[in-house]
Amino acid sequence: MAAEGRIESFRTPGGHLRILAESVAAVREHRLAQPRPVRDASPVLQNRRERLEELMLEAQEHRARREWARLQQEEQEEAERLEAETEAHEQAAAQRQAELEIERERLRRDRAKEMERREAERQLAAFHWRWLDEANKVLAAWQYHWLSPSQRKEILEGLEAEIEDRHPTDEPRMAAILKRSLESLAEPFERQRQAQEKRQRVMQYVLIKLPYSATESERARVTAAIRDAIRRLDDDTDECELRVAAQEAIQPLCQTIKKRLLDERLIDWAIRELPYWGRTDRDEARFRRECAELLEELPEDVSEAEAKESLEPTINELSQEIEGREARKQREAQKVNLMREGVAEVSHYLWQLKEDGEISSDEFWDSGLRADLEEAVRDELQSELTGDESSKEAKELARDIIDDELQ
Repeated sequence: MAAEGRIESFRTPGGHLRILAESVAAVREHRLAQPRPVRDASPVLQNRRERLEELMLEAQEHRARREWARLQQEEQEEAERLEAETEAHEQAAAQRQAELEIERERLRRDRAKEMERREAERQLAAFHWRWLDEANKVLAAWQYHWLSPSQRKEILEGLEAEIEDRHPTDEPRMAAILKRSLESLAEPFERQRQAQEKRQRVMQYVLIKLPYSATESERARVTAAIRDAIRRLDDDTDECELRVAAQEAIQPLCQTIKKRLLDERLIDWAIRELPYWGRTDRDEARFRRECAELLEELPEDVSEAEAKESLEPTINELSQEIEGREARKQREAQKVNLMREGVAEVSHYLWQLKEDGEISSDEFWDSGLRADLEEAVRDELQSELTGDESSKEAKELARDIIDDELQ
């Protein structure tokens, strides 16, 4: 481009080509410059420029030497630094390798110890489980069938605690240890069971003495009294003493039961003494209540004969009331029958009067007359009859009423 004159340039005294910045800017801005040939420098300018270039070259050479010295020093320092770092890395790697070897050795020993510990734990666990299983088998034997679930659980917990304190070195004497521990743990429950069985025998012995007709509530009260009396005594108390204490405790209740049974027997007897015909459920309920009130006022040691004697006035009074009521009912029923017969006598008597010629046929067949006569007979018999009359007397009274009405 300089040779073609497209950019402005000149040569230095040293023969170097120099390009003007303005020309380069003009090309960059697409402004075409006038073609100019490359100019040669003037002699003065050329000397100055050559001197300047020499100075610049010397300065550049001096700077280059200093820069080279600096670069050599930096390179040496960098090499020394890299060498020191490499040595430090090698030392660190060696130290790390040694530490790794130590750590591997430590891990190997720890692993060996862990395996030994686990093996020891496995053997200990197997030892414990084996003897716990043996303890369960022993407890399942028939001689311990009486143990309750809670007692069995408590004994197993005690045996488990005893077995947990043992080690496989105790294997030869574990059978004896288990037997001794089991006997020791079961002994309190055995004493408790024997005491309970003794109390149960005493309770059954006393309860069997109760009357057969005792109610469930009475048996429950007696059982509670026996249990309370026995509870006050020690487990070592003799069985005979327990029986005596139980019998003394239930004596008042037994007396009350006997009195109740006597009262029930007397009330049933008194009910049977009442008239069978004519008495109602209400009569029986009222009579039972009155008899119960009378018997409640009697002392508990009253005899059966004395109690019957005290009930006789009430029996007689209610019997008379029932008999009187029944007699009234019979008289009322008889009166109704007599009235029915008297009303039926109207037709028969009118037929007889017609036959005797005392009334005409028209009068006999007069339904209104017949109805009036029947109504009059019914009203009169209702007021006149008492129920003690005979059928003949009722019919005669009906005829008299008819005669009076016809007149």
